Amino acid sequence: MRRTAVVTGLGVVARGAIGLDAFRASLAQGGVCPDMPPQFDTSGYRARRAFAADPRATEDALRQAERAGQVAALSSEQLACAGHGILAALEAMRMAGFAQLPQGVGCAVATTSGGLMDAYSDALMAGQGERDAPDLVTPASAARVLSEVFGLDGPLCGFSCACVSSLGAMSYALSRIWSGDADVMLVGGSDRMREADFAGFNALRAMDRDSCRPFDVTRKGMMIGDGAAMLVIEEEAHARARGATPIVRLSGVGLSSDSHHITSPDARGLTRAMRQALAQARRSPEDIGYVNCHGTGTPLNDAAEAEALGTVFGDAPGLVISSTKGSTGHLLGSAGAIEIVATVLALQAGAAPPMVTTTRPEDVPFHLPLGPAHALRSAIAMKNSLGFGGLNGSLILELPDIGET
Repeated sequence: MRRTAVVTGLGVVARGAIGLDAFRASLAQGGVCPDMPPQFDTSGYRARRAFAADPRATEDALRQAERAGQVAALSSEQLACAGHGILAALEAMRMAGFAQLPQGVGCAVATTSGGLMDAYSDALMAGQGERDAPDLVTPASAARVLSEVFGLDGPLCGFSCACVSSLGAMSYALSRIWSGDADVMLVGGSDRMREADFAGFNALRAMDRDSCRPFDVTRKGMMIGDGAAMLVIEEEAHARARGATPIVRLSGVGLSSDSHHITSPDARGLTRAMRQALAQARRSPEDIGYVNCHGTGTPLNDAAEAEALGTVFGDAPGLVISSTKGSTGHLLGSAGAIEIVATVLALQAGAAPPMVTTTRPEDVPFHLPLGPAHALRSAIAMKNSLGFGGLNGSLILELPDIGET
């Protein structure tokens, strides 16, 4: 019989929202406005704004954690590679009831570029020679840094597979829990704003100049964001034995590829991933009350995702779907992680956060939470991610009965 996996801790770093409470309040208000990122000058670009978390605020919070003895002194390379992720992990650990993680805990972290390549590039741009630049002979860099900082000796893996990276990391972490290789895993995504990504998506003309408007007939593209979201997941009996209260169960995950086109998704790929996740969770489409979509605000992505949802769910009366990228921006490799947290918060609230940037919704046979909140028809949700290269991921989350033993 397969073991049961639950989330016991959550941590978030996003633009204007360090910590879960701040993130919950930000989502409820429709998020914060994008602005010029502090990391580099965007004045020469077509699209200039982004949802960039303030790296100085993250560093200040981590220095406070150092002084409080919550974490050992951090190097500049560790901060550059995974600073947002370290801060989010500290919050997730506190919520899970761990002052420090025990032996055997594993780590799976999603990122866009691995982090240390950024630190290496920054060092060279600052005029340092190759001898003084950070050592790149390190596997799974962001995951390795988190594992090193928290002294983890369980399964370790880093994921950088476009915008499905976080769902890939979650799939790996769940497989370790379900198989018995680990009782506890630290899993999530950590990214920082990179000019290379910003320039690339500008060159593709995939970025909106004003706002991200998922499922809006006037949508013109995405807006890049950065930050982190980390989760402590563990085998349910293990969590309850130590007195922890499960936040959500993670009951099914599906991964697929389109084999179609690098930037134009084929709805059949996401359809397969959703059906895999439902089958693994032993759930039917009618059981799902909410779908947190990938919803980038790009014409091709939103159209393919809406088509796949229609194939799997039909007209599904009462199903609420939404994208939170209009509130947080697109965190690329870390997008799925922060949106898993947003999905958990929606389940806890019984309603999806409002999509305030979507004002002219396209015609889809599902509820979009544009104004008044739509009550969710069940406490079971699905989180979808799509990525360049035709990659797809889907995850099923369920609120447990806290009275269960």
